[in-house]
Amino acid sequence: QETGGEADRIYSWLEKLDGEKERLEDGRLLYVAATRARQRLHLLGSAGIREGEGAFEPFELKPPAGKTLLSKIWPMVEHIYAEAAAQAMSSGGLFAADDKEQRAAGEYAIDQSLRRLVAGWTRPAAPPSVRWKVQQQVSTIQSEIEYSWAGETANWNAARIPELRDIFKRQFAACGMVGNEVDTDAAVKRVITALTHAVSDRRGQWLLGPQRDARNELRMTSIAEGEYIDLVIDRTFRDESGQRWVVDYKTSTHEGSNLEGFLDSEQERYRAQLDRYAALMGLLDGQPVRRGLYFPMLKGWREWSDTR
Repeated sequence: QETGGEADRIYSWLEKLDGEKERLEDGRLLYVAATRARQRLHLLGSAGIREGEGAFEPFELKPPAGKTLLSKIWPMVEHIYAEAAAQAMSSGGLFAADDKEQRAAGEYAIDQSLRRLVAGWTRPAAPPSVRWKVQQQVSTIQSEIEYSWAGETANWNAARIPELRDIFKRQFAACGMVGNEVDTDAAVKRVITALTHAVSDRRGQWLLGPQRDARNELRMTSIAEGEYIDLVIDRTFRDESGQRWVVDYKTSTHEGSNLEGFLDSEQERYRAQLDRYAALMGLLDGQPVRRGLYFPMLKGWREWSDTR
């Protein structure tokens, strides 16, 4: 409608409709932004304070403007702002209690006076540095395929695994593997191969089948040489004879000949890691522990005990 002209009901209705569209779009924007967080979400907002006339009159929390994103969630967060404002008011952190004019104007009391150091001032010596050694991570869950799916009731078979391709892709995306379809497809293919071998191989069936006192991805903390070490044992159980096992899965691959030589070298590579697992489980069980390395990509297996 033209400036200065009489209000037109159609134009007023269109303006109201546009305002409603903007309100809904703001709500959608806030929803999309808040639901894309992977681990933590921090929402920051600002609300005004209207203080009472007298020194002892309570303050009033001013709600945010209707067009702000904060107004969309105000009914859910108003009490948080009220508690924070009350705490700040009780400690004198919002207004200068001795300045009536400033309190009436609702302005912050910020001390901007300069402070000068005395002549001849020298900087004090820095405190002693802190010596810190990064905690050793013996085993991580990022570099290996998780086998937490294994269990007596898993009911996995070779025919079912390829059908889960899309699920594997979504799980990789949730772990941050996005944007490179070639790498994702290759990783999914490795997962399918490893799982298919594991459930069809007799050794894999024995390892992942029903066992006594079985635990998967068992997390433990130990002290070695005065330092805390985090351990993640892929699988531990007792076999039919009561023998305790600690088993680690490795997704190593090998091309060419001399597969047995490659598995022997992998055993030496991970011997210290499995021996550490066995030592810890031996302290808990009070009996010797056998170690095992399973290579699902190769259907390979290596085992040993304290006597090797």
